[in-house]
Amino acid sequence: MPFGVHRETLVPVALYAELVADEEVLPAFVTSIGEHGLLLDSLAILGNRRSDRLQIQLTLPGEPDVLWIGAEVVRDTQGSLFNDTALRFLAMANAHWHSVRRWVRVRELVLATRPVGVYDAA
Repeated sequence: MPFGVHRETLVPVALYAELVADEEVLPAFVTSIGEHGLLLDSLAILGNRRSDRLQIQLTLPGEPDVLWIGAEVVRDTQGSLFNDTALRFLAMANAHWHSVRRWVRVRELVLATRPVGVYDAA
């Protein structure tokens, strides 16, 4: 599993999110998530933003609530169509943070008990 901010373990996931950057809403595809951040593929237009701070709106698989998260870009590798972007969480409601934390820890346990080489996105 990849490592993210603070050398935390990131669990694989495949879900869509919306990014709000400079008052523009852009689609993104989340590939990994941890307690403190996530990795995503976003449209290359995100590379033209004025600030490294943005908001994320997403729903974790199996969870009922839409999460609103304030984040900052910590890595942005620009491609011709998509950017590989790492975000660090900066602000979210306590209930949302507990949901993310619980969701990630459950996935870590599931992945730890699977045979080597069997890792499906959540």
